[in-house]
Amino acid sequence: MSRSILILGATGRTGKHAIAFALEKGYRVVALVRNPDKISVRSDGLTIIKGLPTNIDDVRKAMKDCDSVLSLLSPLTRGEAISFRKIDPPRILEKSIANVLRAMNEYGIKRVLILSSVGVGDSWKYAPWYVKLLIKLTNFKVIFADHNAQEGLIEVSGTDWTIARPVGLNENETTGRLEITYDHTPKPFQISRKLLAKFFIDNVYSETYIHKTPMLSEK
Repeated sequence: MSRSILILGATGRTGKHAIAFALEKGYRVVALVRNPDKISVRSDGLTIIKGLPTNIDDVRKAMKDCDSVLSLLSPLTRGEAISFRKIDPPRILEKSIANVLRAMNEYGIKRVLILSSVGVGDSWKYAPWYVKLLIKLTNFKVIFADHNAQEGLIEVSGTDWTIARPVGLNENETTGRLEITYDHTPKPFQISRKLLAKFFIDNVYSETYIHKTPMLSEK
């Protein structure tokens, strides 16, 4: 196995950590990004391809020599998310994962991991009241609708998928202990992007969480 990961959302705040962890493990990384200048890392193990995950030809080009896919995409900027101003849903996640699944099928690739959130799908009942209020009042409703659409496509795709549902994300550089649950609200309701990225890279080639939707938090 070539151990080559296509990472979507590689220029994001979680993506930069995922690249670092993957290269540290000796994996080859292909990053499909809108703006290559946002990636400061240079490594023989890193291939940067300019393009969009919403463009099927760009996805095919990036995925060609990979054996797994990791999507860390975010559908809105932070400012857009917390805004009360109504926007037209861009459906970035839904469109991107549809392209990913199509290309995976064409190339015979089975492994895909995606970033979701507590409150999506059957974890809605475990979202705290203030998260539900944010979804009701702000454009978080657009984000969660996109996550739900993405999860719906993944779950019937026939792939070896893992859907990670973290709690609130922070930028801490020091990490604590990863906590995983499926049946109650995670506490404390926070996790560092760095620890989240580590979970993804640690489990790209593991069967532990295939067809599972772990909720992730940090103690």
